[in-house]
Amino acid sequence: MRMTKERNKRNRKPGSGGLWSVGWTRFRERRLAVAGAVIVLFLYLVAIFAPVLTPYNPVTYGDIPAARYMGPSFQHPFGTDKFGRDVMTRMFYGSRVSLLIGFFAVTLSIVLGSLVGALSGYAGGIVDAVLMRVVDALMAIPRLFLLLTCIALFSQSILLIIILLGATGWMSAARLVRGQVLAIKQKDYIVAAEALGAGGKRIIFKHLIPNTLTVIVVSATLRIGGIILAEAALSFLGLGVPPPTPSWGMMVFEGRDVMLDAWWVSTFPGLAIVITVIGFNLLGDGLRDAFDPIHFT
Repeated sequence: MRMTKERNKRNRKPGSGGLWSVGWTRFRERRLAVAGAVIVLFLYLVAIFAPVLTPYNPVTYGDIPAARYMGPSFQHPFGTDKFGRDVMTRMFYGSRVSLLIGFFAVTLSIVLGSLVGALSGYAGGIVDAVLMRVVDALMAIPRLFLLLTCIALFSQSILLIIILLGATGWMSAARLVRGQVLAIKQKDYIVAAEALGAGGKRIIFKHLIPNTLTVIVVSATLRIGGIILAEAALSFLGLGVPPPTPSWGMMVFEGRDVMLDAWWVSTFPGLAIVITVIGFNLLGDGLRDAFDPIHFT
């Protein structure tokens, strides 16, 4: 009987269950996707339990003459920086900044993109044409130029970084959602809802956006890695999170002049950025392959 159940499970077609159920089954079958999920989970656990994992303070200076640029050791596994601060501690606390900015900036961009894309795709006509031309115009402006200009006009803060990264990254999400809505709005249940007198607002929020949720989740996961890289680049240029708050990009910047003598100052934060981006990309690719309706046959 057990063998029969296992055989039926293997022979079950993707379309025989719900999209979420089948998607999670397919996701668990992809080792790289699971590895990405483990990496992301580990990063969030480190960020949450940073005060428990290390006894040092990330911003308090150590004994500078004696503790500056100490190499990796049992006491300081990742060494110390020019102020005698423990690099591993600053990396753990820096993960909070990167993950916080990545999550909220992507959430903001996905919300804006979903609303604009759903409205454009459902309304069609002149509304669609105007909104898409606005999206094209914004996408033609270099993102880094917009970020540098806005940061130069306002004081640096984590909130400002989140708003800027989110407000300059919603255009591609809008195009993606619009494409999905254009396909979904021709379905029978949308036509039936319109025939029953449902308003455009209800159709968009009750039918169209919920049915693009899988695509939105996949898109959001894939974008977090890019957001983290953008924040690291801004911090490297000295325009990101203001010191002394630890940030991976700032840590890489601080160690650029001592790469030969104190390589650990930049190397370990740089590796953290690489591993984080790879983890989110693996997770996003796995979710795309598992949940994208195009892959269901």
